[in-house]
Amino acid sequence: MNRNIKIAIDLDGVLTEHPGPLALAANDRYGLTLPESAFVDSAGHSVSLETREWVYGVDGPASKLVAAPQARQFLSRIVAEFGAENVFIITARPELSEEMTAKWLGQNNLDVCPVIYTDDKVEVALRLGITHAVEDSQRHAAAYAAAGMTAFYLIDGKTPVPDGIANPVIDLLDAAARLIANSRPVTPPQRPRIIISDPIDPAARAELVREAEVTDVDGTDVAALRAAVADAEGWVVRSETLVDQDTIQAASKLRVIARAGVGVDNIDVAAATAAGVLVLNAPGSNSVSAAEHTIAIMLGLSRQLTDANASMQSGQWERKRFKPFDFKGKTAGIVGLGRVGCEIAKRLAAFEMDVIAHDPYVPIERFSELGVEPVPFLDLLARSDIVTFHCPLTDETRGMLNGETIQLLKPNALVVNCARGGVVDDDALAEALDFGRIAGAGVDVFPHEPVEHTVLSGRPNVILTPHIGGSSVEAQAAVGDIISRTTLAALRGETVPNAVNLPTSSIDAGDLRRLTTMAGAAGHLLSVLEPETPESFVLTVHGRAAQDIVEFVLTSALSEALRRWTSDRVTPVNARIVAEQHGLELRVNSVDSGPANVIEFAFEVHNDQTHHVTVRWDTGQVGIVEVDRFSLGQPLAGDMLITHHRDRPGIIGHIGMILGQHDVNIAGMQVGRHQRGGEALMVLNVDDVIPKDALTGILALDDIQTAYVVSLPAPEVPRTSPADDEALST
Repeated sequence: MNRNIKIAIDLDGVLTEHPGPLALAANDRYGLTLPESAFVDSAGHSVSLETREWVYGVDGPASKLVAAPQARQFLSRIVAEFGAENVFIITARPELSEEMTAKWLGQNNLDVCPVIYTDDKVEVALRLGITHAVEDSQRHAAAYAAAGMTAFYLIDGKTPVPDGIANPVIDLLDAAARLIANSRPVTPPQRPRIIISDPIDPAARAELVREAEVTDVDGTDVAALRAAVADAEGWVVRSETLVDQDTIQAASKLRVIARAGVGVDNIDVAAATAAGVLVLNAPGSNSVSAAEHTIAIMLGLSRQLTDANASMQSGQWERKRFKPFDFKGKTAGIVGLGRVGCEIAKRLAAFEMDVIAHDPYVPIERFSELGVEPVPFLDLLARSDIVTFHCPLTDETRGMLNGETIQLLKPNALVVNCARGGVVDDDALAEALDFGRIAGAGVDVFPHEPVEHTVLSGRPNVILTPHIGGSSVEAQAAVGDIISRTTLAALRGETVPNAVNLPTSSIDAGDLRRLTTMAGAAGHLLSVLEPETPESFVLTVHGRAAQDIVEFVLTSALSEALRRWTSDRVTPVNARIVAEQHGLELRVNSVDSGPANVIEFAFEVHNDQTHHVTVRWDTGQVGIVEVDRFSLGQPLAGDMLITHHRDRPGIIGHIGMILGQHDVNIAGMQVGRHQRGGEALMVLNVDDVIPKDALTGILALDDIQTAYVVSLPAPEVPRTSPADDEALST
């Protein structure tokens, strides 16, 4: 209970109906022309004392006023929050009205706090230490405010708010909510905890620190790492940290693993997916840096720069010993035509080299665009003067260049590996160098990093660098920017474009967020309608939707439902896996029908009964428009009571009476039926929590089949400017 607030509440027009009837009665009795608003502020309108005493007499017109619709609920909330000793009714009624007023308050169950009668409200309020006031008189509200109190001015919602009124409220419940909100300290949102286990760009780290609790830990210290990730929600790594299944399973709160770079072979993505953890990377951010580093190694090898430099540094002049060669007219073979491979192909073309490449997963059009000849891997080895690797490390690519395949290389060939350690067998490479089967090698990556010793060390025709291909200042800044922004966005629940284990979205980030939020709401509603894990979960798409959008919608709804159906940790990342583990059959159907700009996602779950929820997506606006085959006039949102009942006279009234008995205010209602006297569905939006006893009473009504209490988010209205929902593009 908050005891630091004291509140003054006006009586006429605030706790009573509008006092217009008092002016009409006075005009009839005394032949006056008082305006209808005269008794909103009778002193301000110079109403005579005689008239006021008659109006507020024992049997005067004021005794017959009706209480304001929300008066009892308002006072109950305020007294419960602040205590009866801190709530005062301060009225300009004359003191002789005390007996009548006390009787009226008692009859309306409003006699819960002291009543003070005075024409000078502000003086009394200052003496009592009043901090807040609720008024329907502009003069009194302004006077309270001028004296340093927070005054809430009750308006009718039809006339403009007068100048100088800072806190208009539309009704008493709005006033109660504002009073309570004003009295409570603002609690900052809990900051997520992020660990960083490899060095990242300082600006990126600073960005993370602004919104999260950041802890640095040595990624090579397994014990310290597992202790640190136990409470972490986000984890930022580069290439030196090994993110394995055991560590992921030890991190029960982990939601995001962010790789500050491109390759994710040091992350067990399958284990992360099974645990519902989103994996991010920074594709394209360091491609130019990696390409330039690769070409620098190629040039260093072809010009024998490191050996020549060592010779000069030792005082030698061995000009005749070195035999560099030109790139022009030579053949370069690129293994892996991804982002880095493409950048290298562009640059090698400028050297007038013949560029060939091997990548079975790249469309032939990309080769043509780059002017690169596609060839099988073994042919590439046999034809190339320089072979450079730029593919991920997978079971398919591990040891691609080994003791057998290396035999195909020309004796003057150069081998460069700036992709991943393990793609090239370093032992086989060292042996080929020792026996003169190739001319030189450049290596930036190793099977185990950091490297204490490699078999490639100590050779003049080998260039070794400590995995710095993508580590230029510019590249690290770009990587850090992408990773810091998207990690924080993902932890806020936003959709990001650089997820490794979720599909890439084909629509704007804002539209996707609105759609997946409402799909999640549909899944939650399904789990309320069917509280036990169903036999099947079916999504039928009416209209043309891209496959990635269908997958986002399905997994968003499914994950929300599974959170109630199971005790598992479920996110859209692992929703399909968890569903399979629980024997839940998933089906997706597509019906190409309806307007081109309207798509409906119809969800169905089946156990003993079948339940349906439909989400409509209409040019950016999205909402739940159908429940159990009953169409709704307005999309579902907010706190609701949903009933299935027999369409009988009086049933809605009975439900309203039960809610009223439990002080539950009804904010809105929708009713649907297929035929008179048949099954009907009702949705009641409410302002208050529905107690268990109220729900029990509703379920006991003869014609009620089922009743559910559910809370859903309001549909988010799309913004008009595309810049308002700028995608986190890379």
